[in-house]
Amino acid sequence: MPLVKIFHGSDFTEEAVKQVNQTIHLALVECFQIPKNDTFQLWIATDSAANFVNPNYLLTSEKRNSNFIYIEIFCGPGRTVEQKQLLYQTLVEKMESATSLSKQNIFILLNEVPLENWSFGDGKAQMIAF
Repeated sequence: MPLVKIFHGSDFTEEAVKQVNQTIHLALVECFQIPKNDTFQLWIATDSAANFVNPNYLLTSEKRNSNFIYIEIFCGPGRTVEQKQLLYQTLVEKMESATSLSKQNIFILLNEVPLENWSFGDGKAQMIAF
């Protein structure tokens, strides 16, 4: 049930978008054991000139560049710290292998949202029992 928002300031080809989407989804399936058909990903273009991203904050290796993306993952609660760390590592490793993005340019924010705060349509909270 994760909802993923991908904010980007660079132009991505249709093929690159597919690769990024697939990579994120595969990492979530592997690390969070989500169902294989549970894909909700939204791409949000931003103006690169209006983005202010420190090129080396908390990095120990290469600097970030304009090919930076911000991945915001909304999911239900309950994953361990280890599962979250594994997701971050798996996602950037898979992304670096499958795309031209470097791991320094992939920012991930995980938001755990209580199950009663989700509605997948029909005006219902499908994740909780009534």
